[in-house]
Amino acid sequence: MSYVDAIFDRNKDEIHVVERIKGERIYNTIKAEHVFYYEHPSGGFKTIFGEPCKKYSSNDGKKFKRELMRMADPRVGKPRKIFESDINPIFRSLADHYTGADTPTLNIAYFDIETDFDPERGFAPTTDPFNPITAISIYCGWLNKMFTLVLVPPTYTWEQGQEIAARFDNTVLFDDERDLLRAFLDVVEDSDILTGWNSEGYDIPYTVNRIIRILGKEYTKALCLFDQYPREREYEKFKRTHKTYDLVGRVHLDYLLLYQKHNTQQLHSYRLDYVGEIEVGENKIPYEGTLDDLYKKDFQKFIEYNRQDTLLLYKIDSKKKFIELANQIAHANCVLLKTTMGSVALVEQAIINEMHTMGFVVPDRKRTQGMRDGTWVEPTYNEDGDDEDERTPVVGAYVAKPKVGLRTHVGCCDINSLYPSALRALNMSPETIFGQFRPTETMELVAKRIAEGTPRAEAWEGLFHSLEYGHVFDQTGAPLTVDFEDGSTKTMSGRQWYDYIFNPKNHLCITANGTLFRTDKDGTIPMLLAKWYADRKTMQGKEKDFLKLAEAETDPVKKAEYKALQGFWNQRQQARKILLNSLYGALLNEGLRFYDERVGQSVTLTGRSIVRHMNAKINEVITNEYDYRGDAIVYADTDSCYFSAYEVLAKDPMYAEFEWTKENIIELYDSIADVTNDSFPAFMHKTFNTSLERGGIIKAGRELVGSKCLFIKKKKYAILVYDLENNRMDVDGKPGKLKAMGLDLKRADTPKPMQKFLESILMDLLTDVPREDMYRKVREFRKEFVKLNGWEKGSPKKVSALSDYRDKASKAHQTATDFSSKKSLAQAKGTKNKVQMPGHVLASINWNDLCKLKNDRYSMRIGDGSKIVVCKLRPNIYKMDSIAFPIDEPHLPAWFKELPFDHKAMEEIIIDAKLENLVGVLDWDLNATKEVLAEDIFVF
Repeated sequence: MSYVDAIFDRNKDEIHVVERIKGERIYNTIKAEHVFYYEHPSGGFKTIFGEPCKKYSSNDGKKFKRELMRMADPRVGKPRKIFESDINPIFRSLADHYTGADTPTLNIAYFDIETDFDPERGFAPTTDPFNPITAISIYCGWLNKMFTLVLVPPTYTWEQGQEIAARFDNTVLFDDERDLLRAFLDVVEDSDILTGWNSEGYDIPYTVNRIIRILGKEYTKALCLFDQYPREREYEKFKRTHKTYDLVGRVHLDYLLLYQKHNTQQLHSYRLDYVGEIEVGENKIPYEGTLDDLYKKDFQKFIEYNRQDTLLLYKIDSKKKFIELANQIAHANCVLLKTTMGSVALVEQAIINEMHTMGFVVPDRKRTQGMRDGTWVEPTYNEDGDDEDERTPVVGAYVAKPKVGLRTHVGCCDINSLYPSALRALNMSPETIFGQFRPTETMELVAKRIAEGTPRAEAWEGLFHSLEYGHVFDQTGAPLTVDFEDGSTKTMSGRQWYDYIFNPKNHLCITANGTLFRTDKDGTIPMLLAKWYADRKTMQGKEKDFLKLAEAETDPVKKAEYKALQGFWNQRQQARKILLNSLYGALLNEGLRFYDERVGQSVTLTGRSIVRHMNAKINEVITNEYDYRGDAIVYADTDSCYFSAYEVLAKDPMYAEFEWTKENIIELYDSIADVTNDSFPAFMHKTFNTSLERGGIIKAGRELVGSKCLFIKKKKYAILVYDLENNRMDVDGKPGKLKAMGLDLKRADTPKPMQKFLESILMDLLTDVPREDMYRKVREFRKEFVKLNGWEKGSPKKVSALSDYRDKASKAHQTATDFSSKKSLAQAKGTKNKVQMPGHVLASINWNDLCKLKNDRYSMRIGDGSKIVVCKLRPNIYKMDSIAFPIDEPHLPAWFKELPFDHKAMEEIIIDAKLENLVGVLDWDLNATKEVLAEDIFVF
């Protein structure tokens, strides 16, 4: 059995499941099993905390609630502690009936809609779809066919439209939108998945609301199964509430969101046109004028345009296979496909499933427990498993200030999976917490720093552990209090606590946060992590085995079979990787039933301490000084240490005979990494009282070696890598592979031509090109940049709070024009009808205002979250200093191109500022890269 989707019928206490088996859609109904466990000394079940408990189960929801209320809030006697009362009944049912089932082959329908344009009202919003849907193209993956449904334009006769539509396969012409919409419902009837690009924000809500308006609400049931209507849902985006619909039985997945979630490379634009070019080397169909012009004047190209959008979507998924990845993740963890779009509900259910396999009962969520204090409340759960807002601990990762400038022969060691490894090494799990040192002194210091103006994110600067932990490790006489998990407390000196914790008989370890964990039993979270790591390693091994078989096989049939199996195991290991990567973040979310702030703080602070040791040890191996900021250390970031033995030892007489070849440097840096790696078990034992075996979980490896590196500031650096994990990058005549972090050549607010130019200059810097040659290159670039159109010199930005600022400006204007009282008049004079707002926000408002002033209903409006390009203006009749335009606008209007652009100001912003960001730490003279122009001489 392989499920596609499921719903919970509360009235009948049934789980309705739709399956896809051998290409057929099958419906299955399962009685919902309502379960909770309650503490009982003779119970046959055990919680992860070791508490004995008994199970109560019922297929009657009302009876279940009554019994739960009786146990949790009895009229007589003590309330019993309750477990697992709030597990989603759909997830419980899927785990009971579908664990280990094959992942279904889904019928996927990729679609894209086009809508009409009203000359008076413009484009219609999804909430008020007053314009007809003019075309829908659907690619049915299970049929390997494209279908296009299109309305005949008013400028064409029926015969003309028919003749054009006949040029395309499976393209049907309509003269009535109602028939087109009915045909769309027929085409997608056998689909399991509907997916589009930004379809959550546009295609789905527009289509649903248009069907309601034209055909009636009853017809929207055809988009779903189980005789259900699409479910309206509100979601927050850029501080604004938007409405969309979730389909039931048939699953809708927005491929834009899937792509943003799973694609490892961050793009400066997520337009379908740009992503198509990046992924499959294809673009949307280009056209002149507006899409409305295209529909009414070039009907053939309009159809091509609509079909290509859908085909791009299909081709991108054929390459990336993100829907299949979501399918694998959902079935591996017995959750719904929609659940995989988040992380907390997914990780929680994965943990629950594993705990049940191990024979453990899990706790209720803390908020469910808290709501029961004094009064019983019905357990709540999110049926789809959507995530709550993520919360992170105050403590951040350790990031050092780099030794700025150009460095030579820099190596990098990084710790494998630092945070998960720290969890495992110190056996951190909610049920293994033994006690917590009260962080009184630490929090006083942090509060003082914040009160003095230190940003909250920097309040832990220079701290690698709590001050209380420091007293224990240094064995001072300071009195320290521990709050134990059993509710008791104890106060002793740091010296006494050290003797207590490090006594082998007590089986304890201490984290850098001052949290005590038991070591006499394995924690469930560490056990789970170890299992998932082992599972992934096995899957990766099978993937490699089938890849080798495919490469060696000559029989085409067997070769295809091996490739399919290689792809299968690749998807499995990717699904496991996503789970592993999501676990730590989910543990920091208060909505997770396994959440404990002490675990989050412990992981981060302990991670900082481990990285500090790695830095100090590397420096000790090179210089004989155990100093995490020593001469050999260039930079440190989160789990990585950048160092240069060359810069320290090349001048050392002892290394006078050493040949500093790349091969010798790689060998030297590998040995430094090996010595450092060997130090972790003893360090972990001495520092946190882990066993040597658990301390050995922490492992580091030499990641890369670079010939030249440019360090600018925290999170901003570039390295020309010639060896990456024992793979040479300086091959085929190339000097190496460029690794650039946080630089303008990677930033979305840097125009493409400038990105390429900056990368060229950076490569020159890292390959020792003479400075005068680089100056000459800059001068040539300036000449070419001057020739660009004004709108091509703008700075890309993203505007997030446009509506908020617009509202503030409207209120200020209202105040300035309201003379009904002396108070409001004074306010008007004070504000001068102005609101302080970022320049790119004002530029966006200017664009929208000019579109309105010019009666331009075709051009896109800028809204919250829009990607924009900001252009500076010279003095003009509109009294605007700048104007933005949407980066996704395919055709800039003539009125915009005629604006008086301030070319010189934009050249300074783009060229001078970006160059200064790159070479500011070097002794460059940017004036030497400029040529004196006539317009600069004759300035009065």
